Amino acid sequence: MRIAARAAGFAALALVCAAPAANAEKLTVTQYGRIVATLPWAVALEHGMFKEAGLDIDGITAGAGGGTSVRNMLASSLPVGELSTTAVVAAIRTGMPLKIIWTASDHVGELAWAVKPGSGIASIKDLVGRKAGYTNPKSTTEMILRIALAKENLTGKVEILAMGGLGPALTALAQGAIAAGTLNDPLMTLEPKKFDIIFYAHQYVPKFSWSVGVTTQDFAAKNPKIVQAIVDVHRRAVEFTYANRDDAAKVYAKTWEVSRDEADKILPKYYDWKHWSAGEFSKEGLDAILEGMRVVGDLDGPFDWSKAIDQSFLPESKRIKF
Repeated sequence: MRIAARAAGFAALALVCAAPAANAEKLTVTQYGRIVATLPWAVALEHGMFKEAGLDIDGITAGAGGGTSVRNMLASSLPVGELSTTAVVAAIRTGMPLKIIWTASDHVGELAWAVKPGSGIASIKDLVGRKAGYTNPKSTTEMILRIALAKENLTGKVEILAMGGLGPALTALAQGAIAAGTLNDPLMTLEPKKFDIIFYAHQYVPKFSWSVGVTTQDFAAKNPKIVQAIVDVHRRAVEFTYANRDDAAKVYAKTWEVSRDEADKILPKYYDWKHWSAGEFSKEGLDAILEGMRVVGDLDGPFDWSKAIDQSFLPESKRIKF
């Protein structure tokens, strides 16, 4: 049902012009400057990596996520972007001629569920008979919450509710409308005394390839050098981010508009998690995406990753077998 509904939204964009990118292009990156997974792109801009690669890209379009970001990317003269994997899978299932060409992150990061201090709730098992919130229907947060409850044999024992976003979820938590709600950075790290975390998403889903690079089949075929250059910039920026933590922290502070001290508090755990992928794919992380889509009713059949993914732009050493 949901896949069919999305088809109408994508149909008008099925025939995308695959002309080479013009000057001063913008690269579409979902939630750029909002989530830490997009930090390598900020590093690439700060250090002129696009220009060094011969690309006329001078900025990032921060897609809002989901099908909107897919449509925005397809409508641009540079149909290459970093988007939500679930939105890309949905688009491909409607017949959109897309190819997934790199993984941006296969770790769900700092996403957690929190309660108010003194609530008496110490773990996910204490949520039985209570209400827990997630952001929006069919979202990553709904997927993770349902998977976590299922793994603890708590399906149907906890009432779960869509809150409409991270902010509204925290408001509902503060008002007592829900017992537990979604929490992430920077609030998680910068104001730790306001919440008690009862579980992290990655405890239940260690690998979750939620963000991928994508382009159209036609653009990749007609402009392989442009696509290759973008993939290479992404890999170089990720490697730079890992190798130059001090510099990356400065870029984070500038782009996210936080202090350097705050950046130094937020970023270390992302290095421990190996949050950024240099492009290679994780079969475990991809399959976790499909599991998540199934538990929220967004996927009712098989999906062949080998047909959706083009690894030809990755170094041979980074390619996997499906």
